[in-house]
Amino acid sequence: MDCRLQDELSMQIEKKLNRIQGQVNGISKMVLENRNCDDILTQISAVRCALDGVAKDVMFNHIGHCVKKGMESGDYEKTVDNLIGTVGKYIRSK
Repeated sequence: MDCRLQDELSMQIEKKLNRIQGQVNGISKMVLENRNCDDILTQISAVRCALDGVAKDVMFNHIGHCVKKGMESGDYEKTVDNLIGTVGKYIRSK
């Protein structure tokens, strides 16, 4: 099943990823400046949380758009298998 992000969501995610990229660059600068470990870890935690938010957005899009479209087409087994595979890929990344 070919599934893509909806255009509006894609633009929102791009903005979030640009912000996250700035945060990661900030962490790199903190490391180079030999900043306090607690401060660095706090920023790393913030980036992880932001990435989890992006993943949630993508997963909601997948379920609300792609899975729904697959179910409406009547291709239940393939759609469910695809959803299980998609969730599995995300869970393995945790």
